[in-house]
Amino acid sequence: MQRSVSQIGVGINLVRSNDLRAKLMAEIAEYERQQASLKLNGTHVNFTMIQTYKELIAARRSALKQLPAIY
Repeated sequence: MQRSVSQIGVGINLVRSNDLRAKLMAEIAEYERQQASLKLNGTHVNFTMIQTYKELIAARRSALKQLPAIY
């Protein structure tokens, strides 16, 4: 039984990594926008949500670093 050249590991498709990369980058941009809007809200600062956005952004950046390089 031969393995497809475009797949490595279990269920990792290199062809589709561009789609995942684009999705992660879009999510990072959206979370950064939401975090900035929370910081700009001068009446009440929700530090818990700001920290949550920081963690979400960090997790997605970490996932981006683990994706195979684009050639």
